[in-house]
Amino acid sequence: MISHRFNRLQTITSRCQICLYLLLALLSGALLPIQASFNAQLARSLDSVPLAADISYSVGTAILVTLLLTGKVGHPDWSALGKTPAWSLMGGVLGAWYITSSTHFISVLGTTLTLGLVVSGQAIAGILTDHFGWLNVPQHRLTPHRRFAVGLLIVAIFFLAQPR
Repeated sequence: MISHRFNRLQTITSRCQICLYLLLALLSGALLPIQASFNAQLARSLDSVPLAADISYSVGTAILVTLLLTGKVGHPDWSALGKTPAWSLMGGVLGAWYITSSTHFISVLGTTLTLGLVVSGQAIAGILTDHFGWLNVPQHRLTPHRRFAVGLLIVAIFFLAQPR
């Protein structure tokens, strides 16, 4: 009886945690157009996309270093850095590309179309990465539902790209 209640409580707790993660992921996505718009405005003010991207990265780096120094987000295993695959360090390069390109494209294409294309690109790359299990991620096959979702993304981009 007690173990049944404990298992039920664990299930409820797990579902609540998943719901929290879903909401936080949604919030993270909602912050991207705001961040990109801030960066685009900074680039217009400075008349320089690369400088705006550099400033954005510098501010972000300062925040992350501060978090590391407080020790409140765990204690990283710095010795493992030498053992990580070299390709895993490319995240910073791709992040710089994202920040710089979105900063520029928002000024040209607008926030909605730029981020629509970004989200579509993320979803398509994510589906392929999951399907093939690239980059050491768990493999999740390409299902008819996922194919349909890609089709909907393409339709959405078509409509977003239409002139006013």
